[in-house]
Amino acid sequence: MSGRPARRAGGKYDRRMSFDDVKDERMLMMVDKLCIWMGGILGETLNRENLITSIRNGGLICKLAEVIQDSVDDCSKSESNGHDLPSNPPQAYNLECSARSMEARENVMKFMTWARELRVPESSIFSPDDLLKLKGKMNVVNTLLAVARRAKDCGMAADIDAPPKIANAFKGLEEKFGKKFDHTAAAFNGPCSKEIRKVSTTLLGGSAWKMVQQKIDTILQLPGKPGYEIFRA
Repeated sequence: MSGRPARRAGGKYDRRMSFDDVKDERMLMMVDKLCIWMGGILGETLNRENLITSIRNGGLICKLAEVIQDSVDDCSKSESNGHDLPSNPPQAYNLECSARSMEARENVMKFMTWARELRVPESSIFSPDDLLKLKGKMNVVNTLLAVARRAKDCGMAADIDAPPKIANAFKGLEEKFGKKFDHTAAAFNGPCSKEIRKVSTTLLGGSAWKMVQQKIDTILQLPGKPGYEIFRA
């Protein structure tokens, strides 16, 4: 399911099922965060190109609700007002139905009912046609982000707002550009990190400009790199 491209049945590319027409970088960043969060929970490879296609029939978001329900159940036992939370995830949903079928609409309605029981604000819940007829994909994204944050409130470990670890950030750069960032990653969390922080504050002889050069050279001596010649004549 997660590998479906954003295309119509006839093979023609459909921009409504990707996010190519979204120009706001902040919105696109939130889409990326949602894809990473959902993909990690569900074991799916989700991205801007296949998110809407993967969830359009409502089956995958019902499966998401089913996973979140475990945390909701634990929260219900510990909170005095836990009886206000959903007692069950969507039931008897269909993962394989067509996005144009009645089963798909039933899937979406079941998810929306569950989201309301999760206390997602009504103003944040998309309408069925936002997803089924692709009338408002960002409304769908906003609903799923709201669900993610409610899941966090219920104690779910997967936090959509958690910053990425520095090592993962360098890994992503390496995969994207095909370059090695081992020397830089080591500077942040390897044994060399202590050495980098040991920059002497003792004034050395010579001109002030010469001291600036020496300090910059010391700071930039990352493992595996030759001496930098910044600011040298």
